[in-house]
Amino acid sequence: MCRTQWATMASAIAAGLLVVGMTACSDSSNPSGATTLTVSETNDIGDAIADEVDQAVGSITTEGAAFNVAGSQAAAAFFAPPGGCATVDNTTDTDADGAPDDATFTFAPPACRFVGFRGGTLEITGTINISDPTPVSADFNYLATLTDFQFKLTSPNATRTFTATRNGTRALSGNAAGVSLSNTLTLVRSAPSRTDATISHDLLLNFTPATGQVLALGQPLPSGTFTKSGTFTWSRDNLTRTFTVSTVTPLAWDATCTTDQKIVSGEIHATLADGGYIKTVWSGCGADPTRTFVRAVPTA
Repeated sequence: MCRTQWATMASAIAAGLLVVGMTACSDSSNPSGATTLTVSETNDIGDAIADEVDQAVGSITTEGAAFNVAGSQAAAAFFAPPGGCATVDNTTDTDADGAPDDATFTFAPPACRFVGFRGGTLEITGTINISDPTPVSADFNYLATLTDFQFKLTSPNATRTFTATRNGTRALSGNAAGVSLSNTLTLVRSAPSRTDATISHDLLLNFTPATGQVLALGQPLPSGTFTKSGTFTWSRDNLTRTFTVSTVTPLAWDATCTTDQKIVSGEIHATLADGGYIKTVWSGCGADPTRTFVRAVPTA
């Protein structure tokens, strides 16, 4: 796939990333003895859930994996020189399917600093190595290894300021009828007036194109649906919580949505061992999802 196609796909895929700043509510009372999350915990864990959903959505293609950044402003400059932000050590792509045989993308300011992003400044640092497990057969497969890959968003709105650093792997497999993305990552997330949180992800994201549409190399992601499953563990200070992720209603990706938030409906639950869960609901093009904590129903 030529570099122009990489840039086109990068802008289209990355437009759906980083859905943050969502509303939240929770119940601090605990008459049943079940686990209760405070508003602060629900916000922080919900941010981590939504952030990883958006990052994974952005990695459904090779281009999204290499040029994984929020919003078209940054994404438009995110492919290898002479296009802009990331430098790349090897552009060899034997089967011309867009997945380089073995390439390391390096991100650093000033090229990877985007002033004015959502009213603030976004900086990207670290590396992503992308390799093609089938280098002589054109397909959708790739393996991405993230090393200290960091988003740092500084915003006038303190609730949107955060730093997220990822280490681990993402692996894509599938065909024109649908793909699966395996995420095995550890994320350290920092925010003002909070101690750092560590989130370990072992998650699977599946994408199915809408009826009559197919995935195509070098083309924007079509409309379709995502489902997500697996587990993640959230830790801060001496507190650790493990959640099982399930998709209650598939997440509908609307390729015609003109904003950078293209998931227009759907619901995901992150459930604790006692049955309490964080519910994240998407409800419209361009709209932030809502999240609430639902306490476990007491048994008789």
